[in-house]
This record gives sequence, C-alpha cells and structure tokens, in this order.
Amino acid sequence: MSSVEVLQWILDELSRGRRVALISITDKQGSGPRDLGAIMAVSSTGERKGTIGGGDVERILVEEANKAIKENKPRKIKVTLGAEKPPEDAVPARALCGGVIEAFINVFSPKPRLVITGGGNVGKPIGDLGYMLGFSVIVFDTNPQLASRERFPYAERVVAGDVPEELGKLDLGEGDAVIIAHGDPEVDYQSLKKLIVKGFKGHIWALCSRKRASWMLERLQREGFKIEAFKGRIHAPAGLDIGSDTPEEIAVSILADVICEYKKCGKPVRSLSIV
Repeated sequence: MSSVEVLQWILDELSRGRRVALISITDKQGSGPRDLGAIMAVSSTGERKGTIGGGDVERILVEEANKAIKENKPRKIKVTLGAEKPPEDAVPARALCGGVIEAFINVFSPKPRLVITGGGNVGKPIGDLGYMLGFSVIVFDTNPQLASRERFPYAERVVAGDVPEELGKLDLGEGDAVIIAHGDPEVDYQSLKKLIVKGFKGHIWALCSRKRASWMLERLQREGFKIEAFKGRIHAPAGLDIGSDTPEEIAVSILADVICEYKKCGKPVRSLSIV
C-alpha cells in the first residue's frame, strides 16, 4: 500500500469521527525492515493500514500507537532489533536485524461533531454556540421548520424526519457529542435507546428534568438494557448547575459540560478567581 493510500485512509477515518495514529520511521541505525519515511496508520477501531515491517517491531509500535490514541498525545519510541549496543531507552524486539529504529507517532483527531436532536428554543442556541466553539453541527427534528437550512445555515447536516430513525443512520464516532433536546418524552427516549442499541461510545446529554431522567433510565433497565456500560457517559439532566434559566443560558450550561468532558476537567468545576 502506498503512502498516499495510507494518508487517504486517515482522512476517511477522521471523516467518520475516529481518532487515528500515524506511525513514521524517523531514524534508522544499522539494518531494519523499513527505510526512513515508512508509515502506517492505526485507527481507534483497531484497524490498520500500511506496514512498518511486521513481526514484533510492528506489534510494539501498534501498542504504542494505541496508547497515543487513548491519551490523545504524540510520542517518540526507539526499538532495538537485536543491536549489539542498543540505546538504553530503546525497547527490545524479537528480531535479528541488528539495527535500531526510531518512530514518531502523531495523533489526529476528527473535528468534534455536535449532534442535536431537536432544533427548538434550546436546540437553536446550542447549535449556534457549538458552531462558535468549533464543532461541526448536525441537527435532527421532526418539524421541517425547525430542522431547516435557514435556521441552521452553518450546519454540516440538517435533517427533518423520524429523529430516532435518522439518528440510527448516522455513523457516530466516540468523539461525537449528542445532545437530546427534542422535548417530546417519547422521541427523546427512543433517541437515547437508539444510541444504546447502536453501541455509541461517546457522551450523551439529555435535556430533561430529574424526574424524566429517572423515568428514561428505569425504562431502559425494564426493557433489558444494561446502562452500567454508559455510566459517566449519559448526562441527564444535561448541563452544569450555574443557575441557568433562559434557552441561551441553558445552552451555555450544556456546552460548558461538553467542554469539561473533552478537556477532562475536574468536577465539581472550580472558579479561577484568586479573590
């Protein structure tokens, strides 16, 4: 597989909302399976494209790539292939080439997507603010007047129709954030259920009262779903407790919590004031 094909595959994975690590050989001393500039890519799904030479060397580099994806941080690594005097910081591989290679592993994350099920009074400012924050926005609603290009001119997609059904068609990545904000209890419940059935790996925020949140979670359990796997990823009711009241304030509350999850901030969130 050519380098161009590997790079194109990375773009395809990013477009699907998946994080990807690119492994590049940046230095080689002595004999090794691939030359400088050789690349391979590893997706957050575990799929790979390209090769660094196979064998134990590739196994080590793929393991490091998976760690880099999980931490979302690039890294360098040296691997010794049976060199007589290997560097102290080199990881030994089961190989007899006799050389040492160094690889740089870079991590590419997709543009975060904000998927909103409901383009009404709260959904609109959520979309507006999400776009301002750099999210790619997707909006679903049963009402064509609310799910319209005029209302969300910046959106990647705007879909009017059966919200849970359309949501089920979307190829979601673990980096996507889904905001359930339609307002109809059954539509919101079926949207949440659809995400669980799909095995969505990201975070879900449900705009609702505590009573409705309990009702949805209890109903899921009665229907045989194990919501323990979603612990810490279902946020219901959605948002941080900042005393929000208006639709715009509620949008700030929810997006603040979304940012907090993306940035892995500590909770409860503290003030930066020194006074």
